[in-house]
Amino acid sequence: MLVVVAIIALLAAILSPAIAKAKVKAQAIHCMNNTRQLALGWSLYTDDHDGKLSPNLDGSRDSWVRGILDFDNTNPDNTNTFFLVDARYAKIGPYAPAAASFKCPADRSTIRYSGRRYSRVRSVSMNYAVGAAERPGQLTFAIGSMVYRKSADIVNPANLWVLMDEHPDSIDDGRFIVDCENRQEKARLISIQANYHNGAASFSFADGHSEIHKWLDATTMLPNKYCGCLSHYAVNGYFTAGPYSPDIAWLQERTSSKLK
Repeated sequence: MLVVVAIIALLAAILSPAIAKAKVKAQAIHCMNNTRQLALGWSLYTDDHDGKLSPNLDGSRDSWVRGILDFDNTNPDNTNTFFLVDARYAKIGPYAPAAASFKCPADRSTIRYSGRRYSRVRSVSMNYAVGAAERPGQLTFAIGSMVYRKSADIVNPANLWVLMDEHPDSIDDGRFIVDCENRQEKARLISIQANYHNGAASFSFADGHSEIHKWLDATTMLPNKYCGCLSHYAVNGYFTAGPYSPDIAWLQERTSSKLK
């Protein structure tokens, strides 16, 4: 009996890393499928609105989604799926009616209400240059860059990301902001990308494809605290990364393009 127990324990020790790795991979595939479904809903909205992209505004107004997430246990936006799928609040809601599509399976962020834990409803944010109210060239942190309001504005859809996983301690409204002005050694983060999938995040692009992108710069992969408390990593309100960060450069190249 002791020999059998020892063999079982040995097999468990051998198999555990493989099982954990398989679980992470399965979650990444699930997450990528979620962003693909949301991108399809975004595209269907555009088709039904004469090529106009879904508005992408702050969380207090009707936008592609509504609501502002945080870790305040009294904030109903954290658990309100109506702000994701109900046409009264969420523009792409009727085209992406599954609330689960908005949540990465690896996102463990919760809030406590009446003694119970509830999962927050959203892990995904939209590229702030896509569907913004500002005029082209006038978008904050992207002065002189394109703002995409119509499908006809998008010249290279395979190189324009639309939706992505945002870091659980960074996500608030439905917009992910990339500083497209300060580049190379001056590059900095405004919103923080997620790194749930072994240092990677799920993206969907304007041409409909989705992918898992692996981050290369360890300084951009901030730990998941699940408390909204990343401020101690910031310098003057911004998050700096390694010199010439390849991760920030990758985001900048796919967030917007310079006006000609």
